[in-house]
Amino acid sequence: MKQYHSTMSRRDFMKAIGVAGAGIAAAGAAAPVFHDLDEMAAAGSGYRRPWWAKTTETPTTEIDWQNMKKFSEGNTMRGKGTEYLLTYIDKAEQDRRAAAKTEAVKAHKAAKDPGYTARDYAFSGNASRGLTSNGFENWKTASTPEKLGLPKWEGTPEENASVVRSFLRFNGMLSIGFTRLETDTTMKLMYEYGPNNKEKYTFADVDAPSYVSGKEQVYPNKCKWVITVVNQESQELWKRNPYPLQVQIRYPRAQWIQEQFQGFMTSLGYYALSEGGNGTGIAPAFGVMSGLGEMGRMNRMITPEWGPTVGIFRYVTDLPLPDDKPIDAGFLEFCKTCKKCAEACIEGAHSFDKEPSWEVSGPWNNPGHKAWFEDSRKCRAYQSLPDSCNAGTCLAVCTFTKYEKAGIHNVVKSVASTTPMFNAFFRQMDDFMGYGLKDPASFWDICPPIYGVENTVGYDY
Repeated sequence: MKQYHSTMSRRDFMKAIGVAGAGIAAAGAAAPVFHDLDEMAAAGSGYRRPWWAKTTETPTTEIDWQNMKKFSEGNTMRGKGTEYLLTYIDKAEQDRRAAAKTEAVKAHKAAKDPGYTARDYAFSGNASRGLTSNGFENWKTASTPEKLGLPKWEGTPEENASVVRSFLRFNGMLSIGFTRLETDTTMKLMYEYGPNNKEKYTFADVDAPSYVSGKEQVYPNKCKWVITVVNQESQELWKRNPYPLQVQIRYPRAQWIQEQFQGFMTSLGYYALSEGGNGTGIAPAFGVMSGLGEMGRMNRMITPEWGPTVGIFRYVTDLPLPDDKPIDAGFLEFCKTCKKCAEACIEGAHSFDKEPSWEVSGPWNNPGHKAWFEDSRKCRAYQSLPDSCNAGTCLAVCTFTKYEKAGIHNVVKSVASTTPMFNAFFRQMDDFMGYGLKDPASFWDICPPIYGVENTVGYDY
């Protein structure tokens, strides 16, 4: 590696780009100083978060653990969407919107409008196809250490973390974090019941997990750690909302990786238990507790590397692992003044309040934490309108939905993390530069990165 011999500290860097100020100087007072890039590279190994994402003891989202109770996945909009939606628009209005949307799509197809051609539907119909099935008991089909004629793997929590990260990154996951389950705190983030409230999630003093379809999933008490992973979503696809190209690729890829990972962990001598899909536990909450991101105005997790357009999946394991800490990347503070996601939802699903609140929007929200709670009924209702939203227009227009290919994006994120004084300016510049939704036809003129995402971020090669 070439020697650049820079003695620039974080504070000096801010001065160099012309954004020095009292607030930045204070934020940069404890910044590390690197004398060259070799020294910077030697400062850490394995996966490295951006330097401006500071590790904290508690997440920036305030949590009242005493009043937080276990939530059930079946109580989300996915589980009770029909019931919840009727409290916002009646059946006649739902039918009117559905008919109008159907007619609009027919008209787009007949006119061969960009985004509605055969190539668009060929892409969307196959890019998100399921590759295999999720299953709580996929681990049973893999070879155990005994079958391999080997002793089970045993390492320190740090060694185990390295092993897990290496396998998951090799197979396509973006970043990985770990959370220890504690009775009075993080155990409350596990769902009480899974999708449709059919199966109860139970921890018991048993040696092996068990499963009774439609009734119960039993986790051994020795499974004290949750592995949380950030899975791929293509920003290029999400920015083609609301056209058919905007498909959600995280689910089929998660299915494929889950079966591989469960087999890998079984062959090490441990469990990797997951209901799959949207079950197991509250995804954004575990992501935040394990330091993978920070909650924003959309009441979704924003990652330092890929913004909010990611999928989050969980595995419960008995492999001893570290207990990662949350981060402060400045996102919550930025969201107080940005409001770009709220403006993008014509139905008004997102709050415009400056500060987050303890008061939930409805029974689809989990109380016990301070957030900008979304009105999920309005989100669903907006998606039923013609030419509106497939899923997550709010995520697509987020100021942080950008890859790190352009160096200025890292500058913006690092400054926003250290001082809020430029947040409104950065929001205005985001609009001025034309970031946001894109013409669907332009997708066919780009050469997307492998897997559709920038998947080498954060690692040294």
